[in-house]
Amino acid sequence: MDFPRFASALRVSILCALVGAGWGAAHVPSQAQQLVATVDSTESVIDYTGSAPLHDWTGTSRSVSGRFVLDPTQADSSRAVVRASVASFDSGNDRRDRKMREVTEAAKYPQVEFRATDIEPLIWGRTTDGRAGRWRATGTLTFHGRTHPVEAPVRIRAGTDSVYARAQFAVSLTRFEVERPSLLWASIGDTIRIDARIRGAIAVPSSAERSRMGPAREHPVGPSVPQTAGRPPGRQ
Repeated sequence: MDFPRFASALRVSILCALVGAGWGAAHVPSQAQQLVATVDSTESVIDYTGSAPLHDWTGTSRSVSGRFVLDPTQADSSRAVVRASVASFDSGNDRRDRKMREVTEAAKYPQVEFRATDIEPLIWGRTTDGRAGRWRATGTLTFHGRTHPVEAPVRIRAGTDSVYARAQFAVSLTRFEVERPSLLWASIGDTIRIDARIRGAIAVPSSAERSRMGPAREHPVGPSVPQTAGRPPGRQ
């Protein structure tokens, strides 16, 4: 055996192994960072719009609370909960608001709550300061002491320090066993339309939360673009 040649080849093999290990360590995917955002009641609002034979009207609440837990790189693992005080909705007509509080039994069931438990990203991509897109959110709505599944389209934008979401969906009063009041001698329509515009301030994730996060994974929003990477030439 030619020992000098063997020793030289061994040194080259070890050097290649060390270089390869260093390259791999430098290219380990970064940990995904979940964004935890608390609803900002000063910048969030929920409207409901009801209908009557002669006119429609809108009641507004700014007594909104809740939280988002958003995973930018794995959007379908995100979730959210948003609440509002039933008695806080103001339509600008005291008589009408008193009647709505009466039929929704606001003193007995003071909160309306939406929980998004299943997120389907329809469009989701990068922006200059974060990500934005459209989701389909499925979850539950608790109203008048009853809980039923609901589905809502959501437009969402996550920046560096805040999350903004807008969801719109319809609610049947009959489904939630709410008696339809009479306004101007005629019962209001069964459907009320919800328009929620919610902004949350992003908190820095704790070390415990970061330790539970897995490798980052992207949700493609369009056709993938093949990429080529340089590789050392093989032996001829």
